[in-house]
This record gives sequence, structure tokens and C-alpha cells, in this order.
Amino acid sequence: MRYGVIGGGGMASYHAHNITLIPTATLVACAAPEFNDAIRATAQRVGATCTASVADLCARPDIDAVVIATPTDTHAQVALLAMQAGKHVLVEKPLARSLADAQLMLDAAQQYGVKLMCGQVVRYFREYATAHQLITRGDIGTVGVARTARCGAYPAAHTWYADTARSGGVALDLLVHDLDWLRWTFGEVTRVYARGLIDRAIPDRDTVMVILRFASGVIGYAEANWSYPNGFHTSLEVAGSNGLVAHRNDDVLDLTLRPQAGSGARLANDPLALEDPYLAQLIDFTQWCAGGTSPRSTARDGYEALRLSLAVLESVQTGRPVLLQGDAS
Repeated sequence: MRYGVIGGGGMASYHAHNITLIPTATLVACAAPEFNDAIRATAQRVGATCTASVADLCARPDIDAVVIATPTDTHAQVALLAMQAGKHVLVEKPLARSLADAQLMLDAAQQYGVKLMCGQVVRYFREYATAHQLITRGDIGTVGVARTARCGAYPAAHTWYADTARSGGVALDLLVHDLDWLRWTFGEVTRVYARGLIDRAIPDRDTVMVILRFASGVIGYAEANWSYPNGFHTSLEVAGSNGLVAHRNDDVLDLTLRPQAGSGARLANDPLALEDPYLAQLIDFTQWCAGGTSPRSTARDGYEALRLSLAVLESVQTGRPVLLQGDAS
């Protein structure tokens, strides 16, 4: 698979490097108004070209697929240009800034007969993938409550992340990860109620806390925080009738399973244990483009995660619950 990378920042350079680690993939070119040193070094090492023109990269006949790692509000425009040129597309999360743009992307993939995937990479983190497997296999019985958190520092003021109109703030940039994992694991959400800081205009602060009701009966609590004092923190805790699954990235490096006595639940070796989740995601996409099975996270999954994130923003801004499919409350 011959790749182009669109974007010149940290995630773009990471994807570019990972492309060079896949035996069946080649990095051909990168496009961005400007590039960081890492992506220039990777391009130079493998003989890829760097251009300021996204259109020129998309027009190249020697590129089969592109990875898009640009600001959220540009995803749709860039992806549509690439798909119109017949390129498969892996786009960073969230899929787009609006549902209308996301739908245009899904429609374009079908119209032009290309593959479109959204980078909901948490599905590829070993702890989250293993937790999903344990839960859906029934190892902890009937789940009642699930809690997630994803917390870090506020983005630098000069970056596009700090512009909520462009990025969607912490709800679209961080919370979208956990909303996707929760939906993947527990099914469709019927009701969202959220509180947050997005409309309070507090400098260098953005936090959202969400209660989710699932059609399956599970109740979810999710927090995303750009007000965290130090480092980056994630946590996961799922309580079932036969046990508990838990993970914290800052004090437990592995997944913890606490089964009820006699349940027989146990942790098994995971093939992703030594694998970079971003690399695993890219391998999944590459194999899919080459005729393999559908990846762990699809464009439709990206659309639904975005829809949930936007529902969270709506609830924060209105102060009311947002009812989704199947909720007659």
C-alpha cells in the first residue's frame, strides 16, 4: 500500500513513522503548509517527498491511500478531496466537526468506491481491547455500571485545539475516545446528560462529565478533562454481577480483573500486548484496503462517536438531557 500523509504535526509524524514499519506499506509523500522536524526526518530517511499542496499529493497516481492528521474542522474538506481522487482514507478522530460533514464523508466513500476509516484508536489499546473482550464474553456477568475518565492539561493557547469552534473542545477531542469504546462494548446509547465548562469561558479550563443510559440497561459515567494538574490520566472501571474490570494508566500498567469467587473468569495472553495501538490500527486499515476484513473501527463507528460527542455538547449548553434512539423518557 502506497501512502501519503496529510498534516505536518505530531500525529502526522507518528503515522508517517508507523507506515515505514509495515512491510507491505510505503511512505510516498507528505503534504502540509509546514512540517515538524520529525516528519521531515522520516520522509528524508525513506525518500518520500514533502509538499505544501494537498491537492498535488491527492492527484499523484503512485499513492493508494492517505492518512489525514489535520485540524478537526478540515477533516471533511481534505478527505473529500482525497476520495474524489480515488484514495482510501484513514482520518484522525473525530471524524469531522459536524454530523453534516461526517455524512458527506460517508457518502463520498460509497460514491467513489474507496475505504474510509476513523482513527478511534482506543479500541486498539491492549487494556481496552481486553476489557471489551472480557465484558462481551460475559466473564464479569451482567454489567450494571461503567466508568471512564480521560484527563490532561489544557492545550497551548496558540494551537487550534484551544479554539473550541475548530476542535469542539475536550468533548470532541478526548471524550470521543471513551464514548466510542463504551458504545462498542455496551451498544447504543439512548440518553445523554452532561455538565461542563464549555460556556463558562474560564481560561485554560475545559471539563465535561456525562451520564449515559444504554439500551442494554447499562449506566455509564464518563469524564473528560483539560484541567488536569499534572500528566495524562485515563481510567476504566466496569462492574458486573460476577466481577470487576479496572485499569488506570498512572498506577496499574495492566488490566485488572477481579472475578467473583468460582466464576472462572481469567485474563489470557493478548496478541496486542507488545504492539503500538496506532501501528495496530494502521495495519488493520492497510489489510482492509488490500482486500482483508473490515477493521475494528469503521467510519460509521466514527460517525456515531461524533454524534454522541455532539449530544454531550448540546446537553451541556442546554442544561437538559438529550434523548437518542429508543428513549421515550
